[in-house]
Amino acid sequence: MFLLIATAVLLAFLWLVNLLPLKVKIGFGQGIGWLLYKIPNSRTHITRVNLGICYPSLSDEEREEMVKQVFMSFGASIIESAMGWWDRPEQLKKITELRGQSHLDKAIELDRGVILLGAHFSTIDISGALMGNFYPCYAIYRLQNNWLLNRVMIRGRESQLKGLIPHTAMREAARKIMKKEMVWYSPDQDMGIENSVFAPFFGHPAATLTATAKLAKLTKAPIVMLASYRKPDDSGYVLEFLPIAPEFPVEDEVENASMINNLIEQGVKLAPTQYYWFHRRFKSQPGLEKSALYQ
Repeated sequence: MFLLIATAVLLAFLWLVNLLPLKVKIGFGQGIGWLLYKIPNSRTHITRVNLGICYPSLSDEEREEMVKQVFMSFGASIIESAMGWWDRPEQLKKITELRGQSHLDKAIELDRGVILLGAHFSTIDISGALMGNFYPCYAIYRLQNNWLLNRVMIRGRESQLKGLIPHTAMREAARKIMKKEMVWYSPDQDMGIENSVFAPFFGHPAATLTATAKLAKLTKAPIVMLASYRKPDDSGYVLEFLPIAPEFPVEDEVENASMINNLIEQGVKLAPTQYYWFHRRFKSQPGLEKSALYQ
């Protein structure tokens, strides 16, 4: 009961904050993120480890500034989730800029459906709402443990997207694609070594799902990367579409995974601190115990 009441209070608070002007509420969210950064927690340590692996040439001071900015972006994402759930489509459309749109249009013109490759950017929740203003698409999602939060999240996402597909229903995703639909899919987390291969991510081995290439082979659908990020002046958002290497997919699963990771890297580099670096992306490592790099 306490969790239910606390969640309801939090959602009401977010609804009220969302009434503020864009830059004010984003700044408020960034302030929350700054406080989270200041409180010692395991996610801060994970972020430092990940950035040390992926940006080894930075000084300690530069890397620590990135850590802080990652948490500030996460704080902003809390407010952006509320925007994605409750803002009117026309509100969001006028603060959205599309870049590389021709890559997605060309993929659509092939008339084979589209696999829209996503990643866990801090803007991931609002991105569905932004995308829904321009292109109809389905999104693969993971249920939350909190049923009230889950209900609000699903209702908000369904109001902006064509539909949602549980992450456990990849066959349903394949059927949608083969019906010439667009499905948004973010495979950039370490799900263990089963159904994965090790491929470089920022030059370091990362357990990478083979499902993306298998889905492309099964459906014969093209892949386009969706990189979404907040503009530097907090005035709006960019949806940038990036093409995958033309030879994808090939027979070699490691090569396929490497091409997927390379594409995600390109997206991350557009706004490096707006990526969820606090996920244990290198949890599985060849010859090491689970999470050894984060000990």
